[in-house]
Amino acid sequence: MPFDNSALLPLASSSGFTIWLYRTPDTRAVALAAGYFTPAAARLVTGDVMFLQAADALTLTTIRANTVIAAGLVVDTAATPFRATRSAAQKFSVRQVAGAVAMTLVLAPLMGGIVAGGTVQAQAAVAGPIGEVAFSIRDSLGTTVRGPQQVSVSAGAASATLAAPDPGTGYRLRVEAVGFPDVADTSSPFVVSRGFGLLKQDGNALLLENLAKLLLA
Repeated sequence: MPFDNSALLPLASSSGFTIWLYRTPDTRAVALAAGYFTPAAARLVTGDVMFLQAADALTLTTIRANTVIAAGLVVDTAATPFRATRSAAQKFSVRQVAGAVAMTLVLAPLMGGIVAGGTVQAQAAVAGPIGEVAFSIRDSLGTTVRGPQQVSVSAGAASATLAAPDPGTGYRLRVEAVGFPDVADTSSPFVVSRGFGLLKQDGNALLLENLAKLLLA
């Protein structure tokens, strides 16, 4: 039978290059005969590629000048039906399964009367899968002045002893979960006082810590 223009379908096209599919009940020899594709001269371009599905074979071939079709490569002599599907949209999906895990840290109240040269006893209650915490002391500007000191969690609690910083106000104790810095707690501001000095006697006077003299009566 003669060439059927409706059976010539473009599969893909880019930059003037097209891949075609042509289905025919004719044999491969008939479809490759000179002049068979002449009616499609306005559509076919030299260098295009064609899947020719004939009655007796499926052939991958190319378009030569003047709509001459090359002998090509016989892909399947059984002529298994060839189908190609194009889609402008591709589907992609991601499924993620997650579960929430609760983790909390709560500092215990600090003991009063913290003096320079002494210590700060830090304690925290721990909930959740936290293996280690880090204690630190920060000044009023948020700068870490003591620590961080890492300790292991045992039975839902953790404790540490930190050296008291220099005398001043606005200090805060902080505890963080190691590996989870957003799981943390910070104490209220506290004051570090100067230590109490002993009086020394110098003759009939007492020397204060700053060596000033107190006269004895």
